[in-house]
Amino acid sequence: MKKENPKILNLFLRYLLGQNYSTLTVNGYAIDLLIFFKFIINYLNLGIQVKDIDVFIFLKIQKSDIIAFTIYLGENKKNCSNTRHRKIAAIKAFYDWLYKKYSVFKGKTNPTKTLPSVEKIMRMPKYLKLEDAKKIQNIFNISNSRYYIRDNTIISLFLASGMRLSELSNIKIKDIDFSKKNVQIIGKGNKERIVYLTDKIIKQLKKYLDTRQIIDINEYLFINNKNTKLSNRSIENICDRAFKLVGINDKKYTVHTLRHTFATYIYKQTKDILVVKEILGHETINATMIYLHIDNDDLKKAVRSNPLNDFQIEKYNTEKGREVIV
Repeated sequence: MKKENPKILNLFLRYLLGQNYSTLTVNGYAIDLLIFFKFIINYLNLGIQVKDIDVFIFLKIQKSDIIAFTIYLGENKKNCSNTRHRKIAAIKAFYDWLYKKYSVFKGKTNPTKTLPSVEKIMRMPKYLKLEDAKKIQNIFNISNSRYYIRDNTIISLFLASGMRLSELSNIKIKDIDFSKKNVQIIGKGNKERIVYLTDKIIKQLKKYLDTRQIIDINEYLFINNKNTKLSNRSIENICDRAFKLVGINDKKYTVHTLRHTFATYIYKQTKDILVVKEILGHETINATMIYLHIDNDDLKKAVRSNPLNDFQIEKYNTEKGREVIV
C-alpha cells in the first residue's frame, strides 16, 4: 500500500489482506483499480487528483461508465479478454466492499451487479513435451551456472510437485519431512497443505543441502549468494534460462508452465481430475478443468485406430448392373 494511493483504496487493500488474499493478488487489485480511477477522473471530467478520490465519487459512477471503461481497455489499451475480465473482477470486488462498508450506498443499486460479462477465453495451458521435461531437470552444469545443483533442484521440484512459485520460494528446511517424504507448504488463501515427494526429489534435495555450508532448519530452502531467501524474480530467471538452454525461446513458457507440465502428466496417468485438483491445491474443480484438454490426444488416437478406416465405399454401376469398388 502506497501513501500516494487514495485513502479509500488503501482501506480496501487492508481489507483484502485481512481476508488472507495473497500479496500478489492485492498488488494486482491495486494496479487495476488505479487504472480504473484514472479513467473515471478523465472520463467524467472530475478535475481532481487520483489521491483525492473518495467514497462519494462512486455515487456518481453509473453502469454505463464502467462499460465505457471496458471498451477503453479493449480499443485503446488493446487488453485481451482475459485482462479485461481480471480488471472488471477487481472493480466488482471493490464495489462489493464499498456497498457493505458505507451506509451512503444503502438502498442504491450496485452498478457492477448487472454488468455484461466479459468472456474469459480459457487458453490451453502450455506444457513441456516429455523429452524436454526430462532434459530440463539436468540442464544446468558447472559451465552455465554457478549454483547448478540448486538450480536443477528448483526445476525438478516444480516438475515433481506442481507447486506455485510463491509456494516453492517460501519453503523452509524445517517444512520438509525427509522420513515421510513430504513437505508442508502455504498455498493460496494462506491455506496449508501437504505435498508428497518422490524418492528422486528427496535424494536431490539432500544433495543440494549438502552444498550448504551451514544448515539452520529455520532458514529458507532456496537461498542466494548472500545466504538470504531466493526471490521470486530470481527463480523466474532460473526457469527462463532453463527454457532457453533446452531450446525453448517462446516467452509464453514461464514458471507456471512447469506446474502445468506436472498436472498434465499426472492427469494423463490417473485420468482423475479430482486427484489433480487436490494435488494442485485448487479451491474449486473449475480451475482444474483446463487439464481435460489432454484427452484430445487420446480421442485422435482412438479415431485414427478405428478398424473401419480402411473400409472402401462401394457404388452401384448401373451400366454393368453390379457394385464396384471406387
